[in-house]
Parts: sequence; C-alpha cells; structure tokens
Amino acid sequence: MKQRFFNVLGIPIIHSNHHSFIDLLEGQIKENKKTFVVTANPEIVMRALNDKGYEGYLKKADYITADGIGIVIASKILNQPLPGRVSGTDMMLDLLEIANQKRHRVYFLGAAESVLQLLLKNVHERYPQVEIVGSHNGFFDWNDNNIEEEIKSTEPDLIFVALGVPKQEQWIAEHLDSFQKGVFMGVGGSFDVIAGVVKRAPKTWQKLNLEWLYRLIKQPSRWRRMLVIPHFLVKVIFQKQRG
Repeated sequence: MKQRFFNVLGIPIIHSNHHSFIDLLEGQIKENKKTFVVTANPEIVMRALNDKGYEGYLKKADYITADGIGIVIASKILNQPLPGRVSGTDMMLDLLEIANQKRHRVYFLGAAESVLQLLLKNVHERYPQVEIVGSHNGFFDWNDNNIEEEIKSTEPDLIFVALGVPKQEQWIAEHLDSFQKGVFMGVGGSFDVIAGVVKRAPKTWQKLNLEWLYRLIKQPSRWRRMLVIPHFLVKVIFQKQRG
C-alpha cells in the first residue's frame, strides 16, 4: 500500500496512526528490510530547518513520525490533519511487546551506564522472551569505537538508539549503509522512561495531549526548549500563506 506523507517545513511526516505504523514496522522486520525511523517534534523540524547537515541525516530516514503534538497541530493548520501522535516511547514499548511474542533480537545503544543497566533489567523482567543481543552506553569516542561491528555481528531485528538529538539521527545515518537488515529508531529519552528513572505523564494527560506540560512541570529547566514551539508555528503559518 502506498504511503501518504505530510510536508511540514520541508520534512515529510508519514500520515499514519500509531497502530498502522506498528503494523508497518512489524512487516519490515518480518521481511528483513532495513528501516530508519525518526520520531519528530517541532524541535527536530526547526533544527533541520537551520542545520543542513542535520537535515541531510533526516533525509536518509525511511519514515518520520509525528512524535510531538506540535506536529499534529501544524498538520491541521496546513489542512492536512494527521490522525494523531506516533510517539517514540509508545512505539518502543509496542515493539518490545512484539519482540517478546516473536522472540526478536534487540540491541540497545545509549544513555548513561547506570540507566542502561536498569533498562536491561526491566526489559528482561517484562519481556522475558526478547533476545537482548547486546548493548552499549551513550558515552563513547565517536571516531574510535567498534560499536558498528558489534551490532552487525549480533544481527538484531531492532536497534534502539538513545543518544539524544541530533546525535542519535547522526549515528544511524552515518552507519546505516553498513547494515543489511534491522529497524533503527532514535528514541531520545525513552530509555530513561523504561528504566524507571523518568516518570511518564499519567494516561489522562497523554490522552489530552498534555504530556509536554507534565514534563515541563516536572522539569522546569525545559522551558527554554519549549520556546521553539511558537517559532515553529509561526513558520508553519508562513508556509500556509505561501501555499
């Protein structure tokens, strides 16, 4: 089935809901298709707008999803409404559930060593049939490491990369050509959530699309990052006016 995409400030966002996209990725795994997924929020789109190098990394992605509610709002402004968010954390949890059912092979890259160990412990306890084939924390010499070779040798079906923006997209984009298979996904702070270090917003807040507000209340230092949202929406309005 041909996929639909919604263009926001030059970035193509897949027009899909969460469940349909998970089905799509499950099919990619089944067929051993190499796949690069970016979960985008306004901060990522604005970075791509102002950084051509980063934009180049995103252009190597097979799919970019609407992780942030700001992207969904932009789609409505541009009269191409998306069905909703397709969040990185929710996708990671569902893919781990599928991996548990199908005994998929999974590799984890990123976060501090203490967080990574908590993540591995929780994944092992919650998803005992997942085959954890390897892991590495996010603190390594970018130009002198054997992580790529280690991952290739384990032949994982899923590779979750939590190095933060922009490093996670850069790492995947720079190494993707060396692999024959695997779904590669940048998942930001999802390792912290699954490790139990960071608490997600209650389900009610998530359903009301107020997870961003909950995180801001819990981490007031994030307010500077939130300033990108009004700038993003102004750019989107200009895009609409230009047609």
